[in-house]
Amino acid sequence: MTQSLPSGEATAEELIAGGKVMSIWDHLSELRSRLVKSFAAILVFFAISFTFAEKIIQFLRRPLEQALPPGVDALHFTGPMDVFMVDLKVGFLASVVVSGPVWLYQFWKFFEPALYPRERKYILPFVFASSILFFLGILFCYFVVLPLTLHFLIKLGMEVGTPIITIKDYVSLLTMMILGFGAVFETPVLLILLAMLDILSLEVLVKSRRFVVVGVLVASAILTPPDPISQIALAVPLYLMYEVSILIIRFIKRKQAPKEAK
Repeated sequence: MTQSLPSGEATAEELIAGGKVMSIWDHLSELRSRLVKSFAAILVFFAISFTFAEKIIQFLRRPLEQALPPGVDALHFTGPMDVFMVDLKVGFLASVVVSGPVWLYQFWKFFEPALYPRERKYILPFVFASSILFFLGILFCYFVVLPLTLHFLIKLGMEVGTPIITIKDYVSLLTMMILGFGAVFETPVLLILLAMLDILSLEVLVKSRRFVVVGVLVASAILTPPDPISQIALAVPLYLMYEVSILIIRFIKRKQAPKEAK
């Protein structure tokens, strides 16, 4: 990304020593390269995941089986193409999850030219932290939020009828929730990146808490089924990660202050 020369000799010297000024065409070329590598990794893992789609489905259906009452079949299909299309969707979901460290690495490498040389040492820690948070979000969704959500919704539905859940609907719900939670758990590293690029300031983050609370509640309502349990289960950790981001940014800025003063 293009870097402008801020005022101050130290910053200008940093750019000369290791900075990288890029044109818009360089940006587009870099973006295309990163996207191609990311999609290539997803495609490779998709080819592997698709061959194990049935076993992956058997694993993914466990929360539903535990939420349903005894004697009720877990999944149904209503069309001849349903199972095949679900296999494709499950293969894609698994490939995106498994290849997470690869496309997250490409994401952070795309932003590397926008960082000063002293900040580029954070790239690999960012990749590691992003991967860990992505997988934590998925695990939190599968083992905590999904069972609670299914129990609540099925219990609510059985008050008026018998559950007949199609495999297509269930996998669509899983895909939305798993990828949604994985993405939302990336909030801390994204906020830290924006702060390091001076797009967001620590003061703005601190003063925006009341608006963030509203935004978190809205995002939770969009990314989760319409039940209060799953919405609260997403809203609470999301806001906590926002507060953790503020603490980390404050720590980084304090470490940078003596160097900038020199």
